[in-house]
Amino acid sequence: MFREIRIKNRQLTEKDCHEILNTAEYGTLATMGDDGYPYAVPVNFIYHNGNIYFHCAVTGHMLENIHHCPNVSFNVVKDVFAVPILSESKFKRFDTNYNSVTVFGTAVEVFAEEKQEGLQVFLKKFLSEDAYQIHQEAGMNYIEKSLKRTKLIKIEILHMTGKRGNM
Repeated sequence: MFREIRIKNRQLTEKDCHEILNTAEYGTLATMGDDGYPYAVPVNFIYHNGNIYFHCAVTGHMLENIHHCPNVSFNVVKDVFAVPILSESKFKRFDTNYNSVTVFGTAVEVFAEEKQEGLQVFLKKFLSEDAYQIHQEAGMNYIEKSLKRTKLIKIEILHMTGKRGNM
C-alpha cells in the first residue's frame, strides 16, 4: 500500500527517524478535504509513545478535513544546509543536505487522561528544563483552563520512512 523509498542509500534507520521526530519543532500535516483538494498546514507537535500529537482549536479547516478523511500524511525536515559538491577537488555544483521523516497514519481526537498527558508533554518539549521546573504549576493550570477550547489529535502511525540529503 505504501511506497518504499526509491534511493536506498539515503534511507534513514528507524532509530534515526525516532530521533528526528523527538527533536524537530514542527512538521507539516497534510489532509484531504471533501472538495478533493489537499490541505497542508505546519503544526508544532510531539512524538510520544510511538504516535504524533498536535493541538488545535475546536473548529477549522483541518478538523473538517480529518472528519471527512482521517488518513493523513505528516512530514518533518531538519538539518537543512547547502553542500558544495566537488569533482577532482574542483567545485562542481551545490546540493542540499537534510534529514526528513514522512509518516502516513490515521488522525483521531484523544480525550481525558491521554489528552492531559499529551498537553503536559508539549510543555516539557517547548519549555527549557529550567523554565519547566519554574513554571510547571502555572503550565498545568493553563492546560486545565484550555481543555475545553483545545483539541488534541493523535496520528496513529501506519508507515514511516526517513531520508537524508547528500552528505
